[in-house]
Amino acid sequence: MKVAYILHSTLPTGGATKAFKTLLQGLMERGIEPFVVMPDKDGIYQELSSQGIDCYATTFRSNTYPYCRNWKELLMFIPRLIARIYVIRRARKRICREICRRNIELIHTNVGVVDLGFYASGKLGIPHIYHIREYADLDFGMHYFPTKQCFRKQLESSYSICITRGIQHHHGLDNSPRSRVIYDGIRPSLSCTPTHKIGDYLLYAGRLEYTKGLDILLEAYAQCQDSGHDLLPLQIAGGNPQADFMKRIHHFIFDHHLETKVSFLGERSDIEQLMANARALIVPSRHEGFGLCMPEAMFNRCLVIAHDTAGTKEQLDNGAQLSGHEIALRFRTIDQLAKLLLDVSSAVPDTYEEMTKRSFLVVNQLYTTEATSNQTLQFYNEILGNHAC
Repeated sequence: MKVAYILHSTLPTGGATKAFKTLLQGLMERGIEPFVVMPDKDGIYQELSSQGIDCYATTFRSNTYPYCRNWKELLMFIPRLIARIYVIRRARKRICREICRRNIELIHTNVGVVDLGFYASGKLGIPHIYHIREYADLDFGMHYFPTKQCFRKQLESSYSICITRGIQHHHGLDNSPRSRVIYDGIRPSLSCTPTHKIGDYLLYAGRLEYTKGLDILLEAYAQCQDSGHDLLPLQIAGGNPQADFMKRIHHFIFDHHLETKVSFLGERSDIEQLMANARALIVPSRHEGFGLCMPEAMFNRCLVIAHDTAGTKEQLDNGAQLSGHEIALRFRTIDQLAKLLLDVSSAVPDTYEEMTKRSFLVVNQLYTTEATSNQTLQFYNEILGNHAC
């Protein structure tokens, strides 16, 4: 089966990219012949090309309005919108040509905010899947062009894979026979429970932006410090910082005298090792679509302290239903998070050993490469079967 995949970014550390790489590996092992379309020749383009995978790069943008978060972006809003429309329309023609040349049977767009695959599908008569990994508005502050209603009409004539039930509901796809919930696969299933060397630091792993809730974590951390309690050091691993947001973060750290307790590690290639050695990973995201870092930590037997909301909550609820017990420590308020940080910092390191064992068993059942690949391939076959009728 020949499938065209359209990616919105080549950034190797992006959640959508990491999830795609894992899915692609599993599907190729099951006989899929991929053709991967990307907006540039950086990052993952080089990686996939070196593996002999058919890749094509042409400049395009997401089918959303440009951001308007400050006065500079406001001044450039109309010029950027016009440029974006032009670039997208040019890319549509190029991608249609390349897909037609390769006799592609199915088009799979890796995110919901790129519409190139949808338009190629209509022109070439090829089935199309939107892999919806985001709320768009709630998590990234994005707004579909020209309207969300137009995007919903596209969904009606496409197929869709949603990475959580919450995202499926948000886009009005709960009862659609063309939509499936398939959770992201993190890694191949493991036959034995990994060991965990518990370290002496707390860890945040993710992009340095408002939606990921780093400010929530720091407020809770500072609350404990200001009240005289001593917490474990906090290490922050992540890139793609938002300049205005990070300016506020650094001011906050300085104002609360946290310079000696909080370390910025930047983007790391050893993030799983950092998780494996951390006392706990904190996931404070305001409205996470799925949140790869939480099951990644659980695969490494790392305790998780997670914001009980959106896709994060769905993962926690899945784990509680499957195992009969909580698989992580939940919080809803800054006060609750502060107490959990204090509890974990002061506890004997193996206090949460049973919880981390349960969390591993849950993710090793629900979020494996095998589960994701098998469900996706089954959906492909169903789509092509319907299309042939």
